[in-house]
Amino acid sequence: MPEAAWTHVDDAQPTTYPDRRSADLIGTAAIPTTSGFNVGVAWYTAEEFGEPQVHADQEAVFVVSGEGEMRVGELIVRLTPGTAVYVPPGTAHGARRTADEPVMAVYTHGAV
Repeated sequence: MPEAAWTHVDDAQPTTYPDRRSADLIGTAAIPTTSGFNVGVAWYTAEEFGEPQVHADQEAVFVVSGEGEMRVGELIVRLTPGTAVYVPPGTAHGARRTADEPVMAVYTHGAV
């Protein structure tokens, strides 16, 4: 069983993609978890939807700041601070900003 641990978003090393930057915070080599659980932060920077993401686990996204849209399958969800979105396993999804600032969102993945 992993031990209790902590980190801060300012210490994260984001990976840059064409439509976003993202950084896993929990569920990393430094802070391992069980069952593929993780928590991270994403900054959606593109004005257009990027290549959709699809993965076998489920995901939840919580918007901290910014305004945008998230495509989940065929559904388009308006993103504003306080919005939470559930992405079922195997569902294509992606997000974009619709204002000047990036959309900052906390995400978590978990096994089904």
